[in-house]
Amino acid sequence: MNDDMGKGFDQVAAFQKLWADSFANMASVWSQFSPSSPPSDEMRKMRGGMLKVLAETWDEYMRTPQFMEMMKASLNGVLDLKRMARDGMNRVHEQFENPSKNDIDDVLLAIRHVERRLLDRLEGLDDRVANLDEKIDNVEQRIAKQEDASARRGQTAKTKAQKPVATSGKRTGAKPSPK
Repeated sequence: MNDDMGKGFDQVAAFQKLWADSFANMASVWSQFSPSSPPSDEMRKMRGGMLKVLAETWDEYMRTPQFMEMMKASLNGVLDLKRMARDGMNRVHEQFENPSKNDIDDVLLAIRHVERRLLDRLEGLDDRVANLDEKIDNVEQRIAKQEDASARRGQTAKTKAQKPVATSGKRTGAKPSPK
């Protein structure tokens, strides 16, 4: 694997040299032109063709198995290095008895869990309070209806008591008894 990597790096170096030489030659050609004297259309077409060829060459190179293997190995190396650094820092935190990122993440997760449970309970209490408010409103309406009904009964009783009782107009012929 190490020998393959060396060959891959040699190929990359050769390709890089080819590109560097190509760009150096292009730069010397293009340095002759300035904004006051732009290149002719033929030069623009030539530049476009060269850039197209270079792009196709790079595209072909980046799709080769050697390049893909080299990129995979490079990315795996970076991920391994990151994992080793994280593990090393966790060991340092353990030695100094400092909380690590994992410890802090665990505490934050626990806090979020408690917060979620509290919010769920508060929503339940909110529903219960709304039900109680509705029941209280219903009771208040019934009390108000009963008070209105009793007030009407009281007024009816007062009006009956205030009306004079009518005496019958028959005369029996008896004389009133003297007192």
